[in-house]
Amino acid sequence: MEYLEEENRFYVPGAQGEQDIAEMTFQRQGNDLAIIDHTYVNINYRGQGIADRLFDLVVEKMRQEGRKIVPLCSFAEKQFARKPACQDILAQR
Repeated sequence: MEYLEEENRFYVPGAQGEQDIAEMTFQRQGNDLAIIDHTYVNINYRGQGIADRLFDLVVEKMRQEGRKIVPLCSFAEKQFARKPACQDILAQR
């Protein structure tokens, strides 16, 4: 599976002319924060760990940029609860 990056999202493209299979979008805020605001995986691809990988890619990118993450989307919020190794990048609210 191919994972691609654009300015404010990581995604898995669909076949040519088709909707993307999955995406996670985020918005940078100032110099030190990012908000994960949306996660989507096509129903035919759920349960394969695609959203988990998208989350990991966003976390890696934000660590490289020195940003903390505010998880507004429910999936990202659950991922932070499930992954203790990511607590260092979770913004305190």
